[in-house]
Amino acid sequence: MSGRRDEKIFLYLLALLPVIFIVSILMLASLIFPITLLPENILPVKPIYIAEIVVGILLGLYGFRLRRLQISKTFQIIYWFFLGISTGILLFLNYGFIILLQPSLFIVYSILLERRMQSFKTYFQRSRDTLVAFNLFDAFFIGSYFLLKYIIKENMNKIDSFVNELPISRSDLDLISLIFIIFLLFIFIPIFRGFLSVWIYKKQNRIFAQTGKVFWNSNIKSYGTSAISIYLYISMFFQTNSLNLSTVLIYLMLMSFTVYFWITVYEGIDRGGEDKEGVISNWVLIGLVLIFLVLLDQIESDMIGILTWFLPMLLPIFIGEVNSIIPRGYLKSPTPAMKKHIYWLQIMSFNTLFVFNIMSSLSTKQIIKNEQIEQINILKKFLVSVFDKGTSSNFTLGIFVSFIILLCSIAVAYVLSKIMIYLIRRSYIERSNRYFN
Repeated sequence: MSGRRDEKIFLYLLALLPVIFIVSILMLASLIFPITLLPENILPVKPIYIAEIVVGILLGLYGFRLRRLQISKTFQIIYWFFLGISTGILLFLNYGFIILLQPSLFIVYSILLERRMQSFKTYFQRSRDTLVAFNLFDAFFIGSYFLLKYIIKENMNKIDSFVNELPISRSDLDLISLIFIIFLLFIFIPIFRGFLSVWIYKKQNRIFAQTGKVFWNSNIKSYGTSAISIYLYISMFFQTNSLNLSTVLIYLMLMSFTVYFWITVYEGIDRGGEDKEGVISNWVLIGLVLIFLVLLDQIESDMIGILTWFLPMLLPIFIGEVNSIIPRGYLKSPTPAMKKHIYWLQIMSFNTLFVFNIMSSLSTKQIIKNEQIEQINILKKFLVSVFDKGTSSNFTLGIFVSFIILLCSIAVAYVLSKIMIYLIRRSYIERSNRYFN
């Protein structure tokens, strides 16, 4: 029984290690920074010892608070033991780094014992194994990079001779290597890391997909957060040459972000998954929106013309009369809410197209190029130049800029629609009963 408890404690410490370490440093920095602003000639001792006195007093006061929490004396003894040992090591052995670990006592005990931290405690309890897997995976990934870098550095001549003997040109080999590295770092590793975390979380909490429920969105979110974490690690690889204390602290800080990233994923898993048909319909809707944005970017004027002609017919018939396809015996008639919804969609779509068309017309100029008349959207060209950092294609940037312009048009159309509805209602309904009974 004791071995099982020790295993749980070890897993909790392993899961919380990056967060505890980073939060401890931030708390300590907030105490030391004001002291460092004082001139050294007026300080009786080094700033670190002053900080230790402050930390010791605060942790001592919290130790007395533990008595009021009605916890076992064993936990209180452990708290005072570690506080005394760490203080003694700092004062008598001059190991200044030990002060970095002292605030972790407060963090661990507050998460485990304070009622105000119950939500955090529940989160860490349910995500314990997942966070352990994240930390072990990330530590292995970072360590593998530096190990591989060392091996390549020590065997550079052998690697060059091996590459020169291959029956393939150097340029082709570089291209193949680049494609493989991109696939490995940004597709395979994030997918494996993301799917593994979801599987571990479901296994720990005994969550199973019910009939008609899927975890597709949770897996995609987990892949996205894993890709962000891998990208952060890779960005640091280009800025660090070796592992030292400062480098380890930076990587621990990046590893601690996983705690916040995982929050966006685990809630969907706790709900038992998402409705399968709802997920598919959302994916189809997203696909249609992407197709619409591509067409809007490539054939903007034609697309506006098509929508201007078809939207007045599309909305009242396709949406307003969808009840006509219901089997007989289940026929439903439109409610006042449906009529209001159709009216709002019509006026919003009209105003959105109206605003978008005006913005497009005002910012479009015609020029003669190669004896042909070309239309250039000055606004879109300007926004593309603003966002262009040399890392994205013009096609992707064009779609992104079209999306921004569309969002701006929707925002303006929303305000314009509210004003129009207010004026129309005031003129035709509130002022007189002549038009509506």
